[in-house]
Amino acid sequence: MRLDLSAILLLVAIVLFVLDALSISLGSLALVPLGLAAFAASFLFTRGGFSLRG
Repeated sequence: MRLDLSAILLLVAIVLFVLDALSISLGSLALVPLGLAAFAASFLFTRGGFSLRG
């Protein structure tokens, strides 16, 4: 299994959504917008929006 940046961002998004579903708060952070941002960023790294290779 290959864990690239897009896979890591998807895992982060899933964790944030699960934490919000279980009503676990991280202070004043809103978890759903952070999860959506991680989800959207994962598509930028898979669709060629950004390239980390030189």
